Amino acid sequence: MPELDYAILCDHVRIEGGVAHVIAGGIDTIIAAQVPGGQNLGFLARVLFSRSECGRPHGFELLFQGEDGDRLAQLQGVLEPNWDEGLAPGWKLGSPIGMNFGVPLPRYGLYSFEVLLNDSLVKSLPMRVVPIPGQAA
Repeated sequence: MPELDYAILCDHVRIEGGVAHVIAGGIDTIIAAQVPGGQNLGFLARVLFSRSECGRPHGFELLFQGEDGDRLAQLQGVLEPNWDEGLAPGWKLGSPIGMNFGVPLPRYGLYSFEVLLNDSLVKSLPMRVVPIPGQAA
């Protein structure tokens, strides 16, 4: 099964030539003046594939949900990596994923981004939305 090498939330991400350019990586808290509202975010991940996993499709999903499990947004796609014959024996092919998107923020509180590969949960990224310090929630 493909392996998730890493996953982070950020302000913005751009993949160019296999290299990720990230602005404000490692977000886990959003300070919001008011809710309901919305927020633009970036998501960066790297998936590792063995030679036998290349040349075939693999499902990818990113689910955004509230603390009660209500699904607020869903992004999905298919990864179909091509093996690089120049890789060393035993090496895994790294495939970056970079997405920029907006999510709804219906209330202050806890949220999570659930990362699934081939319908299996591989990572949960917690996030919280809080009011401006000193502001009543």
